[in-house]
Parts: sequence; C-alpha cells; structure tokens
Amino acid sequence: MSDEKKIQVLPFHAVNEFMREDYRLDVLQEVFSALDQCTPMQKQLILRMFSKNVTVPGFRNSGLAPLSIKIKNSPSLFERSHDFAANIMECWSNLHPELKSAMHTLLIEQGWVLEPLEADRSLLPGFQIDWPKTDHFESLIKAIQAAHPELKESDDNISLMAVWVGNKLPYNLYSEDENKAE
Repeated sequence: MSDEKKIQVLPFHAVNEFMREDYRLDVLQEVFSALDQCTPMQKQLILRMFSKNVTVPGFRNSGLAPLSIKIKNSPSLFERSHDFAANIMECWSNLHPELKSAMHTLLIEQGWVLEPLEADRSLLPGFQIDWPKTDHFESLIKAIQAAHPELKESDDNISLMAVWVGNKLPYNLYSEDENKAE
C-alpha cells in the first residue's frame, strides 16, 4: 500500500475560488430554471439541500419560494456545501451534453485519465489538485472552439466543463517532466 500514489482532493465547493460571482449566479440560474431536465434524484437532492440549509423570510419551506428568490439565495450554499456544489455542477454539465462530450474527448486526447462520460461525478470525493501546466484554460477553450465551431458556449462554460469533466482544479500545476521525475 505504501507504493500506491495518494491522490489529494479538494471539496467540490472549492471551485468557488476559480469562479466569478456573476458566473456562479448564471450557473445557479440555469440549473434552477431547468431542474425538470435534471434527473429526478438530482432535482430532489438540490431542492432538499436548499430547503434544509437556506432560510427564506416568509416561507416555512424555503423550497417553495419563487424561482428568483431561490436563485438569489443559493450562492452562499454553493460556496459552503460540497454536496450542493457537486449536484449543481453535475446537473449543469448534463444541460450541456455536446460540450461535455467534446471536452471528454479533448481531455482524453490530451492524455488525461478520466471517469467515463456517463459517470455521475458528484459521487466522487472531490476535485483532484494536480493540473498539467500545458493544459491552461485558454488552450482548452481554443481547442474546443476550433474542433467544434458549432458550439456556442461561453469561455466560462468551457472552463467549468474542463474542471468538471476532468475532475481537477488548477491548484497544483505540473509539467510532464516534473511528473516523470517523481
């Protein structure tokens, strides 16, 4: 067991360190507006976590609050809850199936070892922290846009999909030469 390499992970809500506030709100709005397109389990989990952890004045059950109020009150839960962030991002990724598939293919071509495309990444323990230096967001965005010009996704969406599909945060950047030396 001592020969096995230990993998360090960060909780899923650590993604907040890499997201702008306005984009986080866009993701939450997109997911809450399309909850019926998420799996029934994801919808149930998201609404249950919201109801349990967010107090909305005037509502005994905050899950019954209007959509705009849920969206407005969700960022703080996304910022502090591993499970809520994981389920929001899993549902969000499934709302972008073409981008998810394209990113999965690109990252495999780049040599990343990934979970299967269909895997529910919200069940993983968190984000791995090792990220190849050569695969910075700008290069991944350009590669997706060049390979799939029909995709009309924002740079932020492409970057978040790289993080989610790759199950990595660019916390500990490394080059292949450094990796081989270890």
